[in-house]
Amino acid sequence: MKGIKRFFDDAFKDAVKKMVPILADCGDDFELKYQCNLPCPGCGDKTGSGLFYRISNKKVWLQDGDTMKCSVCRDREAFKNYQDKSLKELISSVGERLTKEYFFLPESLKNPGFNNYQETNNITAGAKERAVSFTKTFLASTDACHNLLIMGNPGTGKTHLCAAIARNIKQKGFTVGFLTTGKLLSMIRETYQKEPAKTESEILRDITRLDLLILDDVGSEAKGGNDDWRKGIFFEIVESRSGKPTIYTSNLTDVDLPVAVGKRVYSRLHDNTQFIDLFTEDYRENLRIK
Repeated sequence: MKGIKRFFDDAFKDAVKKMVPILADCGDDFELKYQCNLPCPGCGDKTGSGLFYRISNKKVWLQDGDTMKCSVCRDREAFKNYQDKSLKELISSVGERLTKEYFFLPESLKNPGFNNYQETNNITAGAKERAVSFTKTFLASTDACHNLLIMGNPGTGKTHLCAAIARNIKQKGFTVGFLTTGKLLSMIRETYQKEPAKTESEILRDITRLDLLILDDVGSEAKGGNDDWRKGIFFEIVESRSGKPTIYTSNLTDVDLPVAVGKRVYSRLHDNTQFIDLFTEDYRENLRIK
């Protein structure tokens, strides 16, 4: 039995030598003890423990490293780490699903950027400057961020700027929704079918969860159908995004847009929103083959 004890004592000493460099040159000329009843760094009770050593020609016992927390505190810490990891995995899973279901970037804008946005005059240059500023503000703090309403005629780069914003913010790990208002309304309308994949409330809840929602081409959906239903649902969409950064684009003027979405919605669109004017020449006219 003494031989076995000596074997484990020697193995323990060899292991401690690797952890405490100062003991590496002492041979076996040191003592070790494992002390309990130390103040626990977690709860403060005398339930902590620590490893102490003493070189044989010294009188003072020295502690190796910090005091170990008690088993209760270690269990709590392990459980908290488990919860944090599980929460991160859940957030990541939800983010991936939201991106899959609500991110529809136009095929022509798969690689958008601020650098390849065409500044044709002071109006487009100013719009780009505000879009870049919005992105920087968002990445600095989503709580301090505002909404954007980009209004302008077709072909002035509204969707391009939105795609550039979306790409930069999405790359930083935020969940971004990008779709037309018509597409979102169609998704909600489909929930009225028998045995739908989602309910209206589930879609609105998803919309609320998005870190950033970009609704492109607002007002273009105002073509026939139940106008009261459309305006009512769009009001619910805007309300669901209250307090969260949202970007809207529209080809309509400030005279036509209130008619298309309703005065109540148009009023809500002003809340904490920066308007960007992009009424200028259509840059696509310069791209046609001559």
